[in-house]
Amino acid sequence: MSFAQVDFRSPLQYSRQAGKKGVNVFETSKTDTVVFNGINVRVGGDFALQFQGLSHENSIVGDPLVDLASNFSLPTANLNLDVQLADGMRLHLRTYLSSRHHTESYVKGGYLQIDKLDFIKEGFLSEFMKIATFRVGMD
Repeated sequence: MSFAQVDFRSPLQYSRQAGKKGVNVFETSKTDTVVFNGINVRVGGDFALQFQGLSHENSIVGDPLVDLASNFSLPTANLNLDVQLADGMRLHLRTYLSSRHHTESYVKGGYLQIDKLDFIKEGFLSEFMKIATFRVGMD
């Protein structure tokens, strides 16, 4: 049995939901609805296989064009890691496993997001962190 767009993963603090529920949501919620129970690692991925049907023509006589055929392009795949590191601190890392013109894996981007500063001192700047989020990295 297989499912698509069903999230069976354990929730992470201050994260946007994947799939249909996360569409048109651009900021993570500042409501702390998930209890931190230690380090939590989520492994996910994306995959796409595209079909191209191209054609072309030329009105210049004596200038032949290369024959084009319909076919599948190189599949693309990503490996996504989301890690809840501490209470209010999580990490996201996206790695391209394959993409057009790149057959080797490489890191696309990632970021560290901090919504609580309790790892410094319990309650540290808690009033400020009710409205602020620090996100450092590249996405």
